[in-house]
Amino acid sequence: MTRCASILLILALSVTTCAGCSSEPSRGTVTGEVTLDGKPLKEGVIRFVAADGKAPTADAPIAAGKFTVSFPVGDTRVQITAPKVIGKKKMYDTPESPWVDEVAELLPARYNVRSELTLTVQPGTQEKKFELKSK
Repeated sequence: MTRCASILLILALSVTTCAGCSSEPSRGTVTGEVTLDGKPLKEGVIRFVAADGKAPTADAPIAAGKFTVSFPVGDTRVQITAPKVIGKKKMYDTPESPWVDEVAELLPARYNVRSELTLTVQPGTQEKKFELKSK
């Protein structure tokens, strides 16, 4: 075997040996839809929280019911929040203060702070539909 062939063989073995050596955890992309009472959720935020607590959370906006998020592979708890305008209030306690929307959480706590939603994120891309109920 020539010296050049030996070097190429060593390089090839090194590449295949280290293919699984990455310190970066495997990730998956989740695309999907969130509906509330059968209709696309107008706007909100979806949050993925690692079940083992070892990965940072990942948030993604929900617009017209659609979302896309990248997250490490594994079991997750999913939290979904959405704003609901309940009135107007002054931004500051002064006569010239501008008025701003007063918002509250639209969704029941079982979808956010006490979420019952789970998902196992797989490598690659997967689709998921979350069908939420207001009652």
